[in-house]
Amino acid sequence: MRATCPAEPSAHTVRPRSGARAPRTGARATSRPARLLVGLLGAVLALSGCGLRLETPPPEPLVPDAVEVVRSRAVDDALALAAGAADLTEARAAAAAPEDALTPVLADLVAFSTAHAEQLGGVYDSGLPEPTGTATAAPSPAPVADPAALLALVATAADTARTDADAVEDGQLARLLASVATARSGLRDRLGAAIGSTPPEPADPAPSPAASVQAGPLTPGTYADLVVAEDEVGYAYEVVAAKLSGDARAAAQADAAAHRGRAEAWAREAGVDGTAIDPRRTAYALPGGIDDPAVAVELGRTLELRLTVAYASAVAVAPAGARTAVIEALRTADAESAAHGAPPVAFPGLPERQPGADAAPDAGPAEPAGGADG
Repeated sequence: MRATCPAEPSAHTVRPRSGARAPRTGARATSRPARLLVGLLGAVLALSGCGLRLETPPPEPLVPDAVEVVRSRAVDDALALAAGAADLTEARAAAAAPEDALTPVLADLVAFSTAHAEQLGGVYDSGLPEPTGTATAAPSPAPVADPAALLALVATAADTARTDADAVEDGQLARLLASVATARSGLRDRLGAAIGSTPPEPADPAPSPAASVQAGPLTPGTYADLVVAEDEVGYAYEVVAAKLSGDARAAAQADAAAHRGRAEAWAREAGVDGTAIDPRRTAYALPGGIDDPAVAVELGRTLELRLTVAYASAVAVAPAGARTAVIEALRTADAESAAHGAPPVAFPGLPERQPGADAAPDAGPAEPAGGADG
């Protein structure tokens, strides 16, 4: 603390009279605290007329909590993917490379990854000034060298998002991350196919929902939704198969068996298989005109897309650490909808976040916690 005051005239010394009687010891002891208080008040009053400036340290940046760390990592990965795909696009343009199967994949990588970063809340800005000193800015990442390097980057980012979606405590962020991981998995597969390379296997493969349901204790309502959603798709494919022949009929029958099997697995996991509260029905309402092959194909695509919504919703209510199977089921439903002609989307299972949809609140950035206890 610094203070500057104008000079004050010196005080005259007052001498006691020679005949004055010295105060008693008790009186001196009693008046000392009072004189001290008067002195302190005088100092305060003197300083009040001075130019007073308090020097305080700059505010400390907030410490990000576990949820913010996950969100920020997903944003960083999205920006890295967008930059990598943009690098390759520019390199191909400079080399006058013709448009081929790689062209739309790179375009989707840029568009989807940019949308992911935006919907995840973007890069966190604390609002604090950048510290001064000898620290230098972080170097920019090196441009992606070739499509194979980009494929490895996409595969790693997909695995990271899937792992974080399973582990993060925030259910809504988990739902968004599961969708991002699914989109990245689709981009990984498309990129691998475009360059004739097999994508790297996931670091920690998830169990297949058709073979083993390991989603953990979902709510009864969520279980019922998944059982009915899968069973309805299986029923629809059975009806369609009955109207087809040859390879088309065999394909529809295989789809029906797969979805009926998943419905059975969820019913067993929920403990309702064969009970009075088993939500499966004998028949489900289907649109008219399914004798038309085009209508039948559209029906399959619509029902597969509906499954992605059901599984994305299940991710949000599943407990952290027990979401692996529903995340994998979301990826499977998205892949099957693509196989039935659905176009790739940035947010599988999240229709409210698709471009052109009504505005949806983003995932952050969350205010980081001030300490370890959040």
